[in-house]
Amino acid sequence: MCRLVVALLLLHTSLPAAGISGYEYLFPAPGSVYVSRFSSIIIRFESIDPRQLTNISTFIQLYGSRSGEISGKTRVASDGRTIICQPAAAFHPGERVTVDITPQVSANISTSLSTTRLFFTISQAESKPSWSDSVDQRMQKRAKTPIYGKSLVLQNGVSIPSDFPKIKITIKDQPADGYIFLNNWGGQPYNMILDNQGYPIWYLRTPDRRRDFKVQDNGDLSMLVRQDYPYGPGFISLDNTYTENGYYYAVNGYATDEHELQILADGHYLLLGIRSDQVDMSQYVSGGQKNATVYETCIQEFTPEGDLIFQWRAWDHFDIRDVQLEDVRGNSIRFPHMNAIDIDDDGHILLSSRHLSEVTKIHRQTGEIIWRLSGAHNQFTFVNDPLNGFRSQHDIRALGNATYTVFDNGNLHRPPVSRAVEYKVDVNKKTATLIWQFRDQPDKYSEWMGNVQRLPNNNTLINWADGSLPKLTEVRPDGKKSFEMWYVENIHCYRVFRFPWQGVAKVPYLIVEPSNEAITLLFNKFGDSNVAYYKIYADTHPNATTLVDTSRMSVKSLIDLQNEQTYYFRVTAVNLQGRESGYSNEESAFVKLIDRSGNMVLNGDFASGKGYWKLSTNASAAANWSTAEQVGHIHISNGGSELWHVQLDQAGMLLLNGEDYLFEFDAWADAPRPIGAVVLQQESPFTNYGEIGLTALSTRSKHFAYTFKMKHQTDFNAAVVFILGQSVGDVYIDNVSLKRIVDARITREEQMTPQAYALFQNYPNPFNSTTSITYQVPEESDVRITLYNVLGKVVESIVDSRHPGGIYAAHLDASMLDSGLYFYEMTAFSLHSGQHVRYINKMTLIK
Repeated sequence: MCRLVVALLLLHTSLPAAGISGYEYLFPAPGSVYVSRFSSIIIRFESIDPRQLTNISTFIQLYGSRSGEISGKTRVASDGRTIICQPAAAFHPGERVTVDITPQVSANISTSLSTTRLFFTISQAESKPSWSDSVDQRMQKRAKTPIYGKSLVLQNGVSIPSDFPKIKITIKDQPADGYIFLNNWGGQPYNMILDNQGYPIWYLRTPDRRRDFKVQDNGDLSMLVRQDYPYGPGFISLDNTYTENGYYYAVNGYATDEHELQILADGHYLLLGIRSDQVDMSQYVSGGQKNATVYETCIQEFTPEGDLIFQWRAWDHFDIRDVQLEDVRGNSIRFPHMNAIDIDDDGHILLSSRHLSEVTKIHRQTGEIIWRLSGAHNQFTFVNDPLNGFRSQHDIRALGNATYTVFDNGNLHRPPVSRAVEYKVDVNKKTATLIWQFRDQPDKYSEWMGNVQRLPNNNTLINWADGSLPKLTEVRPDGKKSFEMWYVENIHCYRVFRFPWQGVAKVPYLIVEPSNEAITLLFNKFGDSNVAYYKIYADTHPNATTLVDTSRMSVKSLIDLQNEQTYYFRVTAVNLQGRESGYSNEESAFVKLIDRSGNMVLNGDFASGKGYWKLSTNASAAANWSTAEQVGHIHISNGGSELWHVQLDQAGMLLLNGEDYLFEFDAWADAPRPIGAVVLQQESPFTNYGEIGLTALSTRSKHFAYTFKMKHQTDFNAAVVFILGQSVGDVYIDNVSLKRIVDARITREEQMTPQAYALFQNYPNPFNSTTSITYQVPEESDVRITLYNVLGKVVESIVDSRHPGGIYAAHLDASMLDSGLYFYEMTAFSLHSGQHVRYINKMTLIK
């Protein structure tokens, strides 16, 4: 075991490990400052196998100036070369630690190992930063919320939900093989694998933005995760059945930085850690803050078994005074904003540090710097580069034979410009020659993120990252574009990759989209061409086992469910040989099926007491309520200081993008007062969808009615909210209603009800991207309208719901479809007469 007692000697040394005879690597480095309280001690000898030590459990002794004696455990790491001493408790803030290393080996073993003493100093005030401290979070406001359409089945048979990001491809000229790996920053987050048509072959709807989605050298997929994991943010890996098989995170007092994970072919992995220190910057620069927050990053390497065997800290090797882009005299400094790591073909580490404008090559065993390219300590002359090197870069990648690509963000070029660059480095001549670059015309500038990938066919993939720019530009060696892809909306993406990939899901993946007309299930057994049909299971309790339907398509709308119940859904796939897969993930939905123009608010007349409604108070506010005489009566004894400090609300409203709604209620108060009566988003930024201002109440009951168009993305869980704070007194609410306004051409008046079924020609036709299909039903019917390509393959389910008698218009968004001839089929089944009809028309899409 290692032993920690109070230090009696206050000697100081600052020798690197390479300067101490017999030692290859020591961590913390001698003389280190701002060392985490939670650090372990890591030692590697130059030539001695640590298992040859005769005192392995006691040869490391640590003396803390303030801690007192602390027990610990010393062991050989799973690589068989590295020794780890893990203290049983954290070091004391600000203390100076002395390490005495006294290795002993058998007399018959020749060694130059010597007894060594070294020192390091613990941080006075440190913490693991939250993700909100990230620059990317501070720039979230730049991400535009996309407007989505409806769920549909694509030409490759994959069904996608209504909030799936829209892709547009503007250039497609014999691009490279392989699939496109990316995620979206803007709207509902997804990780996705796309083909060269822009169609997904796999996707995952995620609760957080899972950037850096790629295929690792060991064949697994990996992506960042920000929440819901036991050690906080980290990375997860998936195998080729899309089953999670690994979780990777930083240790030693560091949180996992979001920029990089590299899993090597042998299972070793490297990632970046981040932590914050409160630092007196006045000791480094004139005018520096006495208590600045410094976000320091480091490299950590682990064995496949998860042992930390190498840590390389910015504090040990860089000078914080060299930081660019941020004022080192400010309150917050990112030092040095490490954003990419790679392994060179000689096995050593390449590091990109954005705030130094530097790429550093690091000896992977000793931690010594091999060379520094660009930045304040550049060791090379740039040749053939009109911009004299890169600035504020991302994504260093080794191509072999001392050539490297970089995404040059170019923040500090004058004027700023971004480009993809490739350099040939000659360590003997000390030159870095620009041998290839792509600088678009006109110039593009992405001030953050981005990456470059050299493809097997020698094309180069460039991700410009920012929402205003393409997510993927693929260029040939001569600079001609062979592929360019964008998000339709202003959506960012940290990195984009192209890889060969073969994956077959073990079980279907299920997404449930509830609406007031049907519960729509989307299910895909990604990559499996042997699926004959799907089985759908539903129950009012978890672990559903009741078979309720089957489907040969990868989407199904359910309407025969008990209303006002929460249902749990699972799906299996049955293959052509009749074998059934395991269950999909289970999803739940509250069923609230209503007439197309019916009231979405449950218990809006308070006939069922307080059911479905919730009264909440915030800060110092106090209120209670009752439903005497079937009226919502809210008594406010303390209204708080803000209107929102008292709220009565009901969630679960479905608002569809582009549809019109009518919000109505009766209200009065014991004295004139304003209230807020709104339909809004339940999470930040709490958008007021109806753009409704304050409502003035009097002492007499009054009916209020507000109409609005849903201009934002479809919300499956919007809320009706009455905002009642600031004033004391009594407020009365009744007859609350939120209805979707049916198209003006639809009527339920008997004399206007159509006498027969009909499907009319779409208009316009031919069309570019959008068209409308008008149809009519004479009585309540189940109606489906399905779009087919010329091969008879289902392209999209346009309508699948129950309709009362009327005239309807369905709007088709074909922006993701190819030009050509399509057929649309309407089938309808009357719930009264039993009549069954089928009509087919054709349409032409021209882009």
